[in-house]
Amino acid sequence: MAVMKTSQIGVDLIKEFEGLRLTAYQDPVGIWTIGYGHTNNTASADKYPVFPGQTITAAQAEVILKADLVTYENAVNTYVTVSLTQKQFDALVSFSFNVGINALRSSTLLEKLNNGDYTGAANEFDRWIHAAGTVLPGLVRRRAAEKELFLSGTSSTEGVYVVKSGDTLSAIALKFGVTVADLMAWNSITDANKIQVGQVLIVKKPAGTTQITYTVISGDTLSGIALKYDVTVAQLMSWNSITDPNKIFVGQKLTIYL
Repeated sequence: MAVMKTSQIGVDLIKEFEGLRLTAYQDPVGIWTIGYGHTNNTASADKYPVFPGQTITAAQAEVILKADLVTYENAVNTYVTVSLTQKQFDALVSFSFNVGINALRSSTLLEKLNNGDYTGAANEFDRWIHAAGTVLPGLVRRRAAEKELFLSGTSSTEGVYVVKSGDTLSAIALKFGVTVADLMAWNSITDANKIQVGQVLIVKKPAGTTQITYTVISGDTLSGIALKYDVTVAQLMSWNSITDPNKIFVGQKLTIYL
């Protein structure tokens, strides 16, 4: 596969969530940081070390960021063995920039991605919202943005929307020209007031009006069933309130719209 580089969309996403700090500070887990999230844990730290009391200019921060990106771009290019769109690559670079290369390499996200389960990999972003055992709102927002960017680069997710902070079901319905009742039915939602940041919603009427019930048999996978009926894994998960695409069982009844 061709070696990929981060696009301006990816760079802007990283800048937005890292923020620009021109004086060295300690992050929530005590790591010395400066510029756009630059630490001593990158290959470029030999050239650009971080130390208490350090100050830099905005121009220097840009130079350091470009040097840092090489580390994470190399990691994504090395460890991902399936094809990626530019947006998927950007999302993974942002993710790695934040959680680290070792976390990417050992993650279930990478495992699912390399197995071809793009939707399952996208859903793994939701798990990386803790620092020192505490859920951080900033990480919740970042993971949601990375997940949305990743999914927007997946052609099979047309008609899918990732819930962002501040969203309501009524606002989403208005955005896509559907009704709240439609969204609740298509996504098996029982309480219109209970949607979560990062939740994947079907926002487009299913391809047909015929509803069938499929019974899972031995050897079935959600991706295999999706392929068989020409729907997406995300749709199957939403229609059946499935949170983990790897956890279906023999005899399970699945609702499918054709």
